[in-house]
Amino acid sequence: MRILFVGTEISLRNSPEGIVSRAILDGFIKNGCQVDLISPALGEKIDGLNEHFSYDAKENFVVNKLHKKITGLEGGGFFDYCCEQLSKIEVQHYDMIFIRSDPVSLHKVALFVNEKFDKKCVCSFGDVGSVNPYYSGGLLMRLRKRNLVAIERQLIENGNVVTQTNQRSIDLYKAAGFDVARFCVLPNPIVSTVDRSQALLGDEVLSAYAEPVVTAYRGVVGTASRHKYNVAFIGSFYGERKPDTMLEFFAGREDVALHVFGGVRNILFEKNGIAYRWMREKGLRELGESARRKGVKNFYIWPFMPISLVNNLVVNCFDGLINVDADFNPNPFLSSKVVQYLSYNKSVFNFSNQGATVDLLKEAGIDYFINYSGAAVDSRTFAEIAELTRPTKDLAGFYSKEAVVERFLATDLLRNAQA
Repeated sequence: MRILFVGTEISLRNSPEGIVSRAILDGFIKNGCQVDLISPALGEKIDGLNEHFSYDAKENFVVNKLHKKITGLEGGGFFDYCCEQLSKIEVQHYDMIFIRSDPVSLHKVALFVNEKFDKKCVCSFGDVGSVNPYYSGGLLMRLRKRNLVAIERQLIENGNVVTQTNQRSIDLYKAAGFDVARFCVLPNPIVSTVDRSQALLGDEVLSAYAEPVVTAYRGVVGTASRHKYNVAFIGSFYGERKPDTMLEFFAGREDVALHVFGGVRNILFEKNGIAYRWMREKGLRELGESARRKGVKNFYIWPFMPISLVNNLVVNCFDGLINVDADFNPNPFLSSKVVQYLSYNKSVFNFSNQGATVDLLKEAGIDYFINYSGAAVDSRTFAEIAELTRPTKDLAGFYSKEAVVERFLATDLLRNAQA
């Protein structure tokens, strides 16, 4: 099968959506597909990629985010860049046009393909769009919602296939009156296979990484060794995804060290401008102050690291991992990090409501979660709670990128769309 993959965030090395997009692309390649890619310039080569149609997207982060806050539509020229590249390609030669984007508005690219080439696309949503619980109340929110609804309804009317990461998201669209006959689930895959028997890395292996990364890696190893138990949150706090309940849960536990990798938006680590650095430092400072106020005894913040180093640290240094969802009930969001957590087969402390994340972890045999509607404090020992949050079913193979994409390619909806 010949696939044209359009990935607007695939070039961001530490962005969850960028990481997931690369995993799905690699899943297509591993399943024997010939894949071409349209995306911003890549920092590193993707093995097995047939051809890369690149554009140099130099966009102002602050201006773009302000535009999105007001309209719900992504700012900058990403849409124009993609359409310009598509106009130069023999699109009809492809069996599938697969568009993966977290900013839902960028699926306007599919509407361009529908009109110009009379060809349907697969629109893979990294997150829910107009039915997102964030879009409630206020004039600006209603404007953003209206703009997204118009795009989504046109995508469906044109006969494109729409993927969501979980069934809860599809249910929200159905409840909002959308025709979901051409919707299907494409779950976020495990992005990196984990060797659970690997040892800590030596100087020779670490020499391949930049000095700040090596310093952080060694800092984690040394710090974790001083504590009886160590747990890690890997990701960002922003919007309604707040650390408060997590901090309250671990407050006062002398024998537990709470480590945060990242803490603020990934792009604030990837960009080096004055505004990015100011926002990064401000967010991290406020996170540390909040941990102290709430009484977390052992709290550490580390920068984002390459997934290979994160895997090694989790295997060797950590007893459990943390997921923090936004406080929506039910929760329609399935974070990519939770799927990756399954690959470690370690305890998962899930802060959420009933919804997509709880559903996934129940598949792995984890019924326990810290419910936002209940008490944040659990008087049981860490060891007792860790036992309740440890998977009893190993789903690493089922959610591997190869397996996830193989099941997707075999769906009746996709086969009928290509007929």
